[in-house]
Amino acid sequence: MKVVAVGPEMTLEVREVLDPEPEEGQVVVDVAACGICGSDLHMLPSGVLPEGSVLGHELAGTLARVGTGVEGWSEGDRVCVYPFAPVDRVDIPLAMASGIGLGTHDGGYAERMVCDAEMLWRLPDEIELEHGALVEPLAVGLHGIDVSGAEPGQPVCVLGCGPIGAMTLVGLLGRGFEDVVVVEPNPQRRELASRLGAPRVAASSENVHEAVLEALGGRAPEVVIECAGHVSAPGLAVELVAPEGTIALVGMLEEPVPISQLNVMLKEAVLRGSFAYRPRDFDEAVAMIAAGSVPVEQLVTSRHPLEDAAACFAELVRPGTEELKILLTP
Repeated sequence: MKVVAVGPEMTLEVREVLDPEPEEGQVVVDVAACGICGSDLHMLPSGVLPEGSVLGHELAGTLARVGTGVEGWSEGDRVCVYPFAPVDRVDIPLAMASGIGLGTHDGGYAERMVCDAEMLWRLPDEIELEHGALVEPLAVGLHGIDVSGAEPGQPVCVLGCGPIGAMTLVGLLGRGFEDVVVVEPNPQRRELASRLGAPRVAASSENVHEAVLEALGGRAPEVVIECAGHVSAPGLAVELVAPEGTIALVGMLEEPVPISQLNVMLKEAVLRGSFAYRPRDFDEAVAMIAAGSVPVEQLVTSRHPLEDAAACFAELVRPGTEELKILLTP
């Protein structure tokens, strides 16, 4: 079968490998679609991935084989995959040890992949199979909202309208939020935010503070959800948030960031990290997509075969790209 593997120079290359064999408690998934995640773009050049490993953790497909000891699942079942052991607490060592597409276990940039049966989430018939690949990133956005403690009626600011910012916006709108402003420097993505239903959109310019206040009727956002993953974004979030407000840090950024501790202290602001999701977020994401409340075709900007993976990575990191969510379709 074909996979997209990490090459010796931390590049992507298509390889032919043997089909995976399920061990006890495992299944083999025929991959219908796998999304390219921003974390994949970060990990590839970092050097942390072993040569030959296979990325991809946003996937959906059908069961090709069911291993011994697996109950409740049959060949042909339609599924998406929770890409690490599904637990209700933060457990980074467990997530890294069990996770697929993180260098430990091969992921979904492949025609088929193997995973533990406990990672399967059933897709209802209302969800088109490849759309199941959006369950995982939508769950990230939903969990960020939960971590922030935001409630409908509060003014909320989302920083960044990349894939996770867009999913966060969709989650907020699906939960009935109305006082929402999205801050995004890329004009194409500002336009996307408007198409997705963002009540207000602002450019991240030198006048961003005034623009956000104007967009929210003179009120500072009580909640800021940072999805940009840019070195300037956490500091901007601290500047924008209302006194006693909360900032949820969803964006992935490894390097240190400048934040005014004085502003945090004076505002008594709360900063909370948001890691991945919990099983309940996957449940909600499946339900939202099945209900038709997620504009999938506006979020998925293109589909490509495995052979195009390297070109897709290059396009996604290009400044000003109009791509948002690319699906690899084996």
